[in-house]
Amino acid sequence: MAVVRTRRIIDDAGAQSVLAAAEREAVAQELRVVIAVVDPWGELVALRRTPGAQAASSRVAVDKARTAAIFVRPSRQMEEQVTAGRFGALALNGASCLIGGIPLVVDGEVVGAIGTSGETPDEDESVSLVGAAAAFSTADAGEITYEGARLAAETIAEAAAERGVAPVVCA
Repeated sequence: MAVVRTRRIIDDAGAQSVLAAAEREAVAQELRVVIAVVDPWGELVALRRTPGAQAASSRVAVDKARTAAIFVRPSRQMEEQVTAGRFGALALNGASCLIGGIPLVVDGEVVGAIGTSGETPDEDESVSLVGAAAAFSTADAGEITYEGARLAAETIAEAAAERGVAPVVCA
């Protein structure tokens, strides 16, 4: 018997909302960082750089976010494993054992992750935590026709805009 499961995934509007909150925090602290948002499989959805961020931070931010998404935990926990002597964590495919990646969770389900790189580990993580706490709404769009889905998405977007948040829509 085949089972099909619907999964929530952060979309571009949700990623932009998360990035905007994180970027505001980074700018307020005068941090030079790159901030990345990935989907639940660790694929890049959106990326931003604050002025003066080093080029190498782009890849590292994505790696931190990917780690948080695919291992469903803050990347800090991976670094703590290595610090505690579990060096096998360094060999895990897709793992970056660096602090700064935080899962984005909606109703107990990881919809993506945010990663920040460029400053100290604690500063990177603080920016990611602010982004992860950003308000973004969720809604089920159960319509199966194109027109129905379009109308449902417009209704959801309007309701979210009235509340000042970016929608994360799952179908």
